Amino acid sequence: MKKYLLTVIVSLLIGFLLSVYMLKEYENTDIFPVFNTSETAYLIQQGVYSSIESMEENTTALTDYIYSIIDDMYYVYVGMSLDSENVSKIQNYYKDKGINTIIKTTSLIDKDFIESLKQYDMVLKETNDEETILEICKQVLSKYKEE
Repeated sequence: MKKYLLTVIVSLLIGFLLSVYMLKEYENTDIFPVFNTSETAYLIQQGVYSSIESMEENTTALTDYIYSIIDDMYYVYVGMSLDSENVSKIQNYYKDKGINTIIKTTSLIDKDFIESLKQYDMVLKETNDEETILEICKQVLSKYKEE
């Protein structure tokens, strides 16, 4: 019985010392997240153009927009939302103005921008006023340009 008791105590002591050593090793390392939390956002795209001149000619009716250049093509976006109902509301606004749009999706990882977009979505959900819809789109696009 004494043999087993001594063996158990020595095993526990060795286990404790090894665990303390392992924890100290991890304290000195930087830990980076493996996965970024991202959120899917809907982009309301107005068009794709082969040159900046063509883009500028075809966006004269737009008061506010952002664009990205991918493979030498200019992609123009007039709105953004996390909520599909709000996307429809924005799309209908532009449709009433005679501007055709399509929906694209993107992943957002900037937590501050995502929170701002959620706030704008809450306001947008509660309104049908065209000026308010346009102002919210303007604010979201402006905030997105800053990021």
